[in-house]
Amino acid sequence: VLDELDKELEKRGLCFVRYADDCVIFVRSKRAGGRVMQSVSRFIEKKLRLKVNREKSALGRPWDRKYLGFCLTNSRKNPKI
Repeated sequence: VLDELDKELEKRGLCFVRYADDCVIFVRSKRAGGRVMQSVSRFIEKKLRLKVNREKSALGRPWDRKYLGFCLTNSRKNPKI
């Protein structure tokens, strides 16, 4: 089922990482993040008929959030995971 989500995100030209049911989508601004979160959540709930956990869904900078227990750093010279 979630391969349909992958196809939709690719069709929209979004940069994302998904492992099982955990997904991170990268956008340039908080405003864009809000729009993407709303539209992708609607796609997941209406088209895929799955429930989005609003408590685990959030907007934030990549280096302020953990994904699968890892954080990205904010260093252009030496990026790390």
